[in-house]
Amino acid sequence: MNSLKKVLIASTLGEPQRMYPMIRWSILEALFKGTPVTTLLFAVLILLMPLVDPATSLQWWQVIAVEVSFLVGMLLFFLISLRTYNKTFSDGYQITADGRIRLANQMRQLPMGFYNKRDPGEIGEYMSSDYGQVEFLITHFIPQAISGYFVPLITLIFFTILNWKIGLLATSVIVLSYPLFYVSGQLVSHLGARLQTVKRNTSSRMIEYILGIKLIKAFNLGGTAFTRLEHTVNELKRQSIRVELLPAPTLSLAGLLLNIGSVLVALVGFLLMQRGEISMLLYIMFLLGSLGLYAPLLQSFQFNALIQFLSLSSDRIYDLVRLPVQEQGTIETVPTTDLELSHVSFSYNEQAVLKEVDMHIPAKSFIALVGPSGSGKTTITRLIARFWDPASGKITLGGRDLRDYTIDALLSQIAVVFQDVYLFHDTIKNNLLIGKEDATDAEIEAAARKAQCHDFIMKLPKGYDTEVGEGGSTLSGGEKQRISIARAILKEASIILLDEATASLDPENEIHIQEAISQLVKDKTVIVIAHRLWTVREADQIYVLDKGRVVQHGKHDELLAQSDGVYRHLWDEQQRIKGWKF
Repeated sequence: MNSLKKVLIASTLGEPQRMYPMIRWSILEALFKGTPVTTLLFAVLILLMPLVDPATSLQWWQVIAVEVSFLVGMLLFFLISLRTYNKTFSDGYQITADGRIRLANQMRQLPMGFYNKRDPGEIGEYMSSDYGQVEFLITHFIPQAISGYFVPLITLIFFTILNWKIGLLATSVIVLSYPLFYVSGQLVSHLGARLQTVKRNTSSRMIEYILGIKLIKAFNLGGTAFTRLEHTVNELKRQSIRVELLPAPTLSLAGLLLNIGSVLVALVGFLLMQRGEISMLLYIMFLLGSLGLYAPLLQSFQFNALIQFLSLSSDRIYDLVRLPVQEQGTIETVPTTDLELSHVSFSYNEQAVLKEVDMHIPAKSFIALVGPSGSGKTTITRLIARFWDPASGKITLGGRDLRDYTIDALLSQIAVVFQDVYLFHDTIKNNLLIGKEDATDAEIEAAARKAQCHDFIMKLPKGYDTEVGEGGSTLSGGEKQRISIARAILKEASIILLDEATASLDPENEIHIQEAISQLVKDKTVIVIAHRLWTVREADQIYVLDKGRVVQHGKHDELLAQSDGVYRHLWDEQQRIKGWKF
């Protein structure tokens, strides 16, 4: 984005009017910033008048008037500067705080396909680096850049009124230097876009390196072996140098032209004075005025180059908040009734995962999804939770398409227990409150007891107020799983989605979690992804998936009786594995 208006719109996420008060105060501050120079001009006029016209005498009241004007101007400048400072940073940080919240809400409503197509580093840049850049734009650069144009503009008007030749000369210098500033801004924008991409790649490689540090240690992968990180860091260095150095010659040349402008005003003004077209006093005024003409303009042009670079981040964020979110209905009451999947198909990046899947899931029934890895089991549960929407077909609840309900209302009736549990870097209590924000301490403890985790929580240093580290890193896998089940119990949802909650646990933890799940699923519609078939023998209905299709469905005994079926094959394999040992 090249125009300042577009930068304002992008930086404020479509609400540029929120910055207008900041800009007005900055302009007013810039105008009063010229108080010392203006006062000096009048002081020189008063002092030199007797020299130019001997008949004129120096009046003491004139000196006092200049001094009083100076003091009043400086006082006003102080008060206005204080107000501008407070307004700029209080409003600026409020705008960016609201923007961050809006961005987070937007990211919550985007379909999961958005995240599947991007590296973690790229997504993390939106909240961290990109919004940090926008903060600088709003609180530092945009108000100062705009206000920096007004003092030179008033000075040019003043020059032109006094002598059009001087005014034209002073303006022409600016006109000649502007193309150089424009070119430098375009260079910064072009090189900055490449730098931003490299920064995101570097963030992704750093995250990859940290997450894979155990593997790196285990296989003794040193810096020379882990070349991708090294390559991106070196590329970041190279692009950073380019964005700093390549625009510098044109920017410096433009600054030189502006500085020459003061010299030209002095030379041409002297010639005009020699010809008698202007007086000595007027010439002195032009000399002093030119000192305050180009300096703020040069700073504003330099700010403009920085704005071009930083606005790349605001463009990315503004593009993100305008992405279409998941289609959302208007019904806010979700019934406790049957789920139906009708001819549901779905693809990841054009790779078909589900093909014409039909399922009937009665209310308060126990349904199991089984099948080989990659057969589409997890995808079905994600579609039910509306993490994605089907590519074709539909999923209905109570005869209405899931898309007819508001997302918040639908998700309020769905609890998901993932195989890979994530806990926030917070207290156990606050992680449990995710299930129900207004839950009482008694409700929290009751849910924890049902999930078989109250006892181990009370053994922790601060009980429920113990912080669990990023991702729950201070707890074991079984402990995290039980907390996630307690969170689901606390939610009191009518539909429970269990993504093989016991697949990777030791026998002791598995017993605890089986007991916890028994408490969770009472009088609920339960959909379980199971790899250990013996855990779902009592299911009301077992759906067997293979290569994205439902190939069998029925009860355990019925499926086992089909000797050539996928279920019987999986069962026999698991029975054979039970006897395996080193």
